[in-house]
Amino acid sequence: MALYIAPARRRRRILVAAVVALIVGLGVGLVVGRVTAPTLDDRIGSVQNDARQTAARLRVIALHDEAGTGSSTDDQGTALVIERTGRDLEDLFDRAPWLGSDVRRSLHDELDALAAQPDTTSGSFGEKADDLAAHIEQVFNAA
Repeated sequence: MALYIAPARRRRRILVAAVVALIVGLGVGLVVGRVTAPTLDDRIGSVQNDARQTAARLRVIALHDEAGTGSSTDDQGTALVIERTGRDLEDLFDRAPWLGSDVRRSLHDELDALAAQPDTTSGSFGEKADDLAAHIEQVFNAA
C-alpha cells in the first residue's frame, strides 16, 4: 500500500530538513573554527619568538665584530642582515598591533642609523647592532 503525501507537505518537510541541516552545519563550523583558531597567547608567543630570531641575527654581526673576524667582504652579508631585519620588523609590527607608532619609528630610526654607518667592521658598529638587538627584545618582551 502506497502512502500519498501532498506536495505542500513534502516541500515543507524538505524546507525544515534544509534549515535543520544549515543550523547543524553552522554550529559544527563554529565549534571547529573556535577550537582551531590560534589564541592570543599563541599569537604573542609567535611574535616574541620571531623577535628573538631577528635579534639573534643582529647579535651575530656584533659577535663577529667583537671577535675581529669581520672583513670588507662581510659588508654584503651585513647589508643583507640589516635589510632582512627591516623586513622582519615590519612583519613583527604588523602582527603586534598593540605596539604604537612611536616604538615602530624608534626601532626603524635605530636600524637606519646602523645601516648608515660606513664602517661595518668597527667595534662601534657591533655595539650598535647589539644595542638594537637588545632594544628589539625589550620592545617585544622577547628576552
